[in-house]
Amino acid sequence: MPTVSGTLQTYAQVGKKESFEDVIYDITPTQTPFVSSIGTSTADATLHQWMQDSLAAVGTNALVEGADAGTASTVTQVVKTNHTQIYGKVVQVSGTAQAVGTYGRSDDLALAIAKAGKELKRDIEHSFVGAATSGTAGNGSTARQLTSAISQISSTTTNTAGSNRTFTEALLLDVLEKCYNEGGEPNQVQVTPSHSTIVAGFAATSGRQRDFATGTALVNNIDIYISPFGQVGVTVNRFLQANTALVLDTEYWSRAVLRPMQTIELSVTGDSDKRQMLTELTLVCESDIASGKIDALTA
Repeated sequence: MPTVSGTLQTYAQVGKKESFEDVIYDITPTQTPFVSSIGTSTADATLHQWMQDSLAAVGTNALVEGADAGTASTVTQVVKTNHTQIYGKVVQVSGTAQAVGTYGRSDDLALAIAKAGKELKRDIEHSFVGAATSGTAGNGSTARQLTSAISQISSTTTNTAGSNRTFTEALLLDVLEKCYNEGGEPNQVQVTPSHSTIVAGFAATSGRQRDFATGTALVNNIDIYISPFGQVGVTVNRFLQANTALVLDTEYWSRAVLRPMQTIELSVTGDSDKRQMLTELTLVCESDIASGKIDALTA
């Protein structure tokens, strides 16, 4: 029916209140599986150092009766190093922005600081497992950069290839065996989201039975993988380098912190509040043969 003449409609109405939800939605992922799985230690210098040791290779050990003691065959320790890396974020909010009424938050500066903290956490995870950096000492114009986990794992426990190939169970078993032979006891496999779907299919493709009760739910996931070389948890990591899977003994990894996370109030130079969030740390691989990796994978 037509509108009666003279009826006030919203199209002409003035002074209307806004319909605005008093909440801010953000689903940006903040989980950092690698950082959350390893320990924490302390660094005392920008070049952090530690030692690795090993026993002599096993072999036939038989002495002639009455023979002289012979010469020593002591295995010496190996010094490993990594540079600390400075991570920082700056936030700045004008005085007016702090004064006006807002939806979803009461303080824009506090919100910006909270977001920066989450962003730093993600950046640290990326530098640990999302990049294959070899580290640099830096100088007056170049930032120091740490050596990532991918670059610290020994070639002895790595399965690589000349060109990218599909992730398979055989590749995983190969690296688990290599770690076992060196004395490692990996407890976790970190995979990308796309590789996690391949791992989920390991049981189905080989006709093995999954370990779950009968029910109405369809389960297509593997949280625990048990091989002849032990049991490992399977963890999906969004920040992991696309062409790599990590086989980790998390006991032998830590982040060595030179400067803990801090929020620094910067000098006022005008009508705004400015803060810097900063931390300095490095990544320690206490045994580069306890963990392994599979690289040259198709994404």
